[in-house]
Amino acid sequence: MTLMAAMVGLLIVLAMLMKSIVELQVEAAQERRLSEAVAREAMARCHEKTPLQAVNECLRALAVSASAAAR
Repeated sequence: MTLMAAMVGLLIVLAMLMKSIVELQVEAAQERRLSEAVAREAMARCHEKTPLQAVNECLRALAVSASAAAR
């Protein structure tokens, strides 16, 4: 009987742990989608620039800032 109670308790703990892991994954996915949307918007603003050289400089600056933010 004690073994069954311990197993049920362990199952409850595992279920709670899985719930928290899934919540963390959902939050991380939401943050990733938000940052990707911000990056797409910034790239779109770069492509609104007229000369090709200005577009390339803008994209380069975005790449540099993204790599600095990743560190």
